[in-house]
Amino acid sequence: MRSSGCSRLFLLIMVSGLTACQATFIRYQFPAPSRGGVPTSARPGTQSAQTGVPLQFWTEAQVQQALADGEEVAARPAAPAPAYEGFSDARVIGLRFAADTATVALARLRALPPPSLKIQQAENEGVIPPGVVWIGDRFQMDEVEVPNVEWQTFLHSLAQTKSAVEVRLYLPDSTVQPVRGYFTNPFYRLYPVVGISYEQVLEYCRWRSRSVTKQLNHDRGVRSPRDPNYVRVTYRLPTEAEWEFAANYGTKLPYGYEVSTAEVGVNPKAAGYLRQRSGSTNSVSQIRRDIQAFNRQRSAIVMFNCRREAPYFLAASTPSYVYDLPVNGLGLYHMTGNVAELVQEQGVTKGGSYQDRLSECATKECGSYQGPAAHIGFRAVCDLEFPNQAPLATSRKP
Repeated sequence: MRSSGCSRLFLLIMVSGLTACQATFIRYQFPAPSRGGVPTSARPGTQSAQTGVPLQFWTEAQVQQALADGEEVAARPAAPAPAYEGFSDARVIGLRFAADTATVALARLRALPPPSLKIQQAENEGVIPPGVVWIGDRFQMDEVEVPNVEWQTFLHSLAQTKSAVEVRLYLPDSTVQPVRGYFTNPFYRLYPVVGISYEQVLEYCRWRSRSVTKQLNHDRGVRSPRDPNYVRVTYRLPTEAEWEFAANYGTKLPYGYEVSTAEVGVNPKAAGYLRQRSGSTNSVSQIRRDIQAFNRQRSAIVMFNCRREAPYFLAASTPSYVYDLPVNGLGLYHMTGNVAELVQEQGVTKGGSYQDRLSECATKECGSYQGPAAHIGFRAVCDLEFPNQAPLATSRKP
């Protein structure tokens, strides 16, 4: 489990020492899994990064059986899926920023207010929901968009208590997936779940609230809802105002970042991975040569996963890995681009997507939700409540 303190520490370490740096550019490279510990499609781990429960994987065959008539099949525990042996998502792309730009970002990060009494109390009592960071002191937000593997785990949990007919209601819409098999292909485990409805997301939030509340109390030895230390965790969609506050973290920048472009460095060893992600028909060896030529040019491109001018091997036929660069000063990934995110206000999405122009991804812009789509996903926020304790004074909710 990682808190906002961990995310902020990572960002400080990443850009610290810039005042003594004489180079024109500073490297902003995503940490390798051995250092950062983030899950990848190749190594998703065994525990959910967003609920702490054991991960469960669904295969395409299991989905098809559930869609057909398999009452018993859908209710049966999902068999372990074969491990994905491909390239690690976290080692594909790095960015380079001008040193003065990184210095400004560091100064803004250091200017963020210190943790409130509520945050200190929660962290002192070990109440740290997995996969979220503090936004202000009133709620926490997912650091990443909810990926396919988390939705698969949700479906597996439903299948333990509900009929196949009921579980079927929460399968992503297969007719609006970005590519065939997107939901079940292990390559896309850590890519955002899409093709889901507003109502399905609300049920996911209710399930996650129950799961995390139970887990956090169990881990702290709290057995009764009447215990003074009992904590209740409630997940929900953010309001539009909350989403914008988290995306901007105290600025009026159009995308929440000092810049919208950066020098991009692509790992030549990821040629095979990028071939599958982009849908290119070029050979792996050709893509590798083209990556090396691109890197020599030290080209600056739009750094968000949106509709942009980019080399073919960075073309976006799908959303991207949820922990992919860039990350904002609060430790949130893909607040700009990747998938448009649902908010509480029905019919509205925020942040734009891989199908949208950069201008449509600005934090103040709103997209339209008219049902499940290949470019619409979500992230949740959670509220912590100690119902048996006197409330602490907090700042106003954004």
